[in-house]
Amino acid sequence: MRRKELEKLKRINATPKMIRIAQDNILPLPVKKGEDWNEREFTTRYDMMIRCQSRGKYLMVCLFFPELIAQGETTPTYEIYLNPEGHEFETRILPGPGQIPKWSSAKIVNLGMVANETLLWSQWSYEKNFIDSRIWINRDGKETLKRYLRTKESGWRAIKEFQDKCRDEQIKRAEEREKEPWDKDMALVPKELPGFKRWSEHEACPDTFIFYDSVKSKEGYCSYCRTMVPIGEKPKHKKETRCSSCHRKAEFWLNTYTHTARAMGWDTVCIQPIKDGFVIRRFYNTMSYRSKDKEKPDITHSEYTRAICQNSSVRKYEWMEYKGKETRWVSSMKYGGGRIGGRLYRGNIKGLKNGPLKRSTVFDWGRELPCDDVYEYLTEEKKHPVIEQLVKIGMKNLAADIFKIYSKTYIDESKTDICGILKIDKARLKRLKKTNAGIRGLVWMQLEKTTNTIWPDEMLQGMQEIGYPSDFDFLPMPLNYRKIWNYVNKQAKKSNETLSQTLITWRDYYNMAEAEKWNVEAQQIGWPKDLKDAHMEAILAVNGSSIKAKTEILKKKWPKVNSILPQTKKFEYKHGKYQIVAATCIEDMVREGTALNHCMDRADFYYDRIEKYEAYPFFLRKVDHPDKPWYTLEVESSGNIRQKRTTGDNQNPDLEDAIPFLKEWQKVFKSRMTPEEIQYGILANEERIKEYKKLRKDGNKIWHGKLAGKLLVDVLEADFMEAM
Repeated sequence: MRRKELEKLKRINATPKMIRIAQDNILPLPVKKGEDWNEREFTTRYDMMIRCQSRGKYLMVCLFFPELIAQGETTPTYEIYLNPEGHEFETRILPGPGQIPKWSSAKIVNLGMVANETLLWSQWSYEKNFIDSRIWINRDGKETLKRYLRTKESGWRAIKEFQDKCRDEQIKRAEEREKEPWDKDMALVPKELPGFKRWSEHEACPDTFIFYDSVKSKEGYCSYCRTMVPIGEKPKHKKETRCSSCHRKAEFWLNTYTHTARAMGWDTVCIQPIKDGFVIRRFYNTMSYRSKDKEKPDITHSEYTRAICQNSSVRKYEWMEYKGKETRWVSSMKYGGGRIGGRLYRGNIKGLKNGPLKRSTVFDWGRELPCDDVYEYLTEEKKHPVIEQLVKIGMKNLAADIFKIYSKTYIDESKTDICGILKIDKARLKRLKKTNAGIRGLVWMQLEKTTNTIWPDEMLQGMQEIGYPSDFDFLPMPLNYRKIWNYVNKQAKKSNETLSQTLITWRDYYNMAEAEKWNVEAQQIGWPKDLKDAHMEAILAVNGSSIKAKTEILKKKWPKVNSILPQTKKFEYKHGKYQIVAATCIEDMVREGTALNHCMDRADFYYDRIEKYEAYPFFLRKVDHPDKPWYTLEVESSGNIRQKRTTGDNQNPDLEDAIPFLKEWQKVFKSRMTPEEIQYGILANEERIKEYKKLRKDGNKIWHGKLAGKLLVDVLEADFMEAM
C-alpha cells in the first residue's frame, strides 16, 4: 500500500448518532462477567465504536472510543485500510491536535488503545457474544466487512480473520525466502557414500559385546565378528575381555540377562566433494541388542549436521525443528547448532586428496585429530598454515599444541619458511623434530636461541617435562637454567618424584620460606640439599601462622582461583545422609587442608588445575554435621573424582557407605554442565591420562604411611571414580 495515496482518501468521522450513544454510554445497572481473576464489573455499554466504508479497492475501517467522542473528539483514533485483492493492511494512528499521524503494521488486537481499553486482547477469557456486544458497529457494518473481506466471521472478527490470513501469508513468504538458499545448498549434497553406512555401523562402533549362555560356555557370539568365537576364559556378565578372533576390546553379556545391551551412541563424519568445494556431514549412530535375537540388532544411522564449504564461503546446517512447524535442514549460523565431530571416514580419501582437500592434513592424523570437530580443524588449518606444514614434516605433537593453544607469542606467521615461523634455526628444527616435541620444547628451543647457548638434549627434554620457562619465575633473576636443571634432576632422583612434582615442591617450599622471611637468597636456604626435608620443615613453620595470612599468600600467587571457584557452587548437592559442599574461595581450601592435615592448603598443583579449569575441590560432609570437615574431593571438570581423602591424606572404611551417594552426585554434576565445561572435561581427561602414563613409566612409589611401597599411579587409579 502507498501511504501517500491512503492519506488523500476521504476521512470518516463520528455521526450524530454515535455522539449521542457515546454521551449516554452508562448501563442502568453494573454487570459482572468472567471468573476468578478475570472477573470484572462493567458500568459502560460499549468499549469501542466502528465505522467502515469502501474507498475504491480499499475498505476503510475507523475505530472510535466512546469516552473520547463524549469529550468532543469526533475524528477516529485509528484508520485501518484493508486491501482484499492485495492481501495487505495498514493502520494510520491519528493522535490529538498538533501531533503528527503515525503508521503501524500491528493487527487490530495489538493496537495500543484497543489492547488497553477493550476486551479484545483477552478474548479467550469471556463469552464471545458478550465481547461482541461491547463493540458498536454502524448499520450493515458487520455484513459489509464479511462480504468485502470474504471471511467466515463478521464484524470486528472479520478484520481479525483477514489480518491473521495476511500475516500468515507474509510469514510464509518470508520463510520461503529464508529457506530458498538453504534448499539450494541441500541440493548440492550428494547421496551418502555406498560404504559409509556399513563402516559407521560396524568399524566405527566403539563397543563390542560377546554374548554367552552360561559360565560354562566355551564360545560366544561376537557383535563385531558377527559369528561365534571361542571363549578362552571363564565369562562373567559385563566383564571386560578381548575377542579371540578380531582381538577387539569387548564386554561379556549374558544372553539370559533381561536388559538390552546398548553400544554407547557414537558420531561418524564423512567429507564429500561438491562443485567448487566439499561438504562435511555428521551422523549419529546407535545400536542395541535385544535378548531374543542378538544377530539382528536395532540400528539407527541419522544425519544431523552439514557444513557446505565452497570457495571461501562456509555455510553450516543442522537437522532440527524449524519454528515449531517442521523438521528440516536449518542454518545453524542463524538458529544455532552443534559440532561436526566424530570418527572420520577414510574410504574416499583418494578422491578428496586429489580434489578439494589436496593441501589438507585432516586424514594424516588417523584417530588423533587435536580436536573432536572436523569442521573446526579444517577451519583452523586454513587460518594457520603452520599446522599443515608441521603435520607434513611429521611434527604432530607441536602441530596439536599450536592448534589447542594458538598464540602469537610462540610463532610468527608473517614469515613463510618453517624456521622463521617457529623462531628457530635449521639445526634446532632438526633437534625438535627428532624428539617430536610439543609447544614446551619449542619454547625452550627459542629461549636457547635467544640466549645464544646450546643445552644438552637430556636437559631440554627434562625441562619440557617440568613446564615452561615462566614456571621458574619464583626464582630471582638472572636465571641459570643449566644450574636449575641439575638441581631439579638431582632432587627428583633423591625423592623418587617426577621432575614436574619436584618443581612444584621447590616452588611451594620457596614461597613458604619467603613468607617466613627466611633468607632464600642464600644458597643453602633457597637451594636446600634435601628439598623434601626442607619442604616439610617449611610446612611445620607455616602452620604456626594464621589461616588468613596463608590465604593472602595464595591469593597473590593464584589470582584467578577466587573468581573461578564460585562457579562451582551450582554443583552442590544434598541427599539422604550426605551432601556435597563447594569450595568457593581459597580460604575454604586452606581451612579444609589445615583441619584434615593434608596438602589441600599448600600443594600448588590443586590451584594450578583450578586455573586451567581442569579440576576443582569439593567437600563431602554429613548432613547432620554440615560444617565439620570429613572428606575432601578433587573433581575433574568432567565430573570424574580424582581423589577422596580425609585426615592425614587417608581413606577409612566409613567412606564405603557414601560411594553410592558420590555416584549419584556425579550424574547430577554432569546434568548441570555447560557445553564449555564439557570441553574442559575432555581436556582434563587427556591431561590425567598423560600424567598417569608418565607416573607409571617413572615407577614412582609411595614411601610413607599406610600405602608405603605401592606405585603412586596404582593408588591414584584405584582412587579414581569415573562419572558415568
